[in-house]
Formats: sequence, C-alpha cells, structure tokens
Amino acid sequence: MGAKIGHNVFFGPQSIIISNNYRQIKICDNVFFSMGVAITAEELTVGDGTHIGYQALMTGKKISIGKNCNINNRAFIEAYYAPVIIEDNVTIAGSVMISSHDGSFMNVLGKEMIAKQITLKKQCFIGNNAVILPGITINEKAIVGAGAVVTKDVEERTIVVGVPAKEIRKI
Repeated sequence: MGAKIGHNVFFGPQSIIISNNYRQIKICDNVFFSMGVAITAEELTVGDGTHIGYQALMTGKKISIGKNCNINNRAFIEAYYAPVIIEDNVTIAGSVMISSHDGSFMNVLGKEMIAKQITLKKQCFIGNNAVILPGITINEKAIVGAGAVVTKDVEERTIVVGVPAKEIRKI
C-alpha cells in the first residue's frame, strides 16, 4: 500500500515527494503543491486546504502540516533529527528557514549536535526570510517579523522582530 492522497490534490510541474516508506505519507483533500516543490520525508502529513508554494523544500523524518496552511515560495523546512509540527491556519512567508537541528552534522571539536522539535501553533505568521532555530515553539496567533532570527519561544499573540528576535508588542 502506498501514500494516501486525498481528493482534488494538485502537484505542479517538477514537484516530487520521495520517501523510504510511502505508507507514512498522507496528503488530505484540496492540497495544492506549486511548481518545483521537493519533499523527502519518512513521515509526512499535509492537512486539508493547504497550499505549498513554488520551490518549497521540505526534508526529514517527520513533518506534520495542519489544515489551511500557506507555506510560500522557497520556504525551507528541515526535520532530519527532530520533527517539525505546523498546526492549522499557519502562514509561512517566502524564503523562511526552519531547521530542527543546528547544522553540526559532525562532532566538530567535541560539540554535540542540537536537535529539538519545532512547533508552530495555530494561526501564527512567519514573515519573509525569518529563521526558526531548533526547539522553538511559536505560540498561537504570534507574528514573527521579516528577517527575524527566532532563538527562543514566542508567546501567544506576540509580535517579535530582529536578530535575535525580540518582542515589540502584544496583539
């Protein structure tokens, strides 16, 4: 048995999903994959009504995307060593980088790799070119400004901007 693909799912030209275990791939109804989307995942769930933009790249062991999400052009989601969980109604703007590990593939100078789950809670918004680091939770209805580097959790209904991201106000 292969992947579970719902009704009215569109794969744009040059879009691909690769998995070692297609039984762990579930694409719900009314999902749109734009042109050039590339996904390599051992476990992938994409909820109803989600849109994945042009040349988005997702890779890793477990990626879960909720209902009615918008993951825009050239977003990069990496979940090799820890899951990335995206809840319902989340918007990820273009060229956002989300990585559940710190990039230290080798034990360089005795440093251990950091790998922790990233969670984007319901109705949060991540602005263009933002970077979300390992272990971060962006809570419900929070907003991450364009170009921000998120190094700690973002509280519910909070706007953060800058490098590193700092709270500028509650909403």
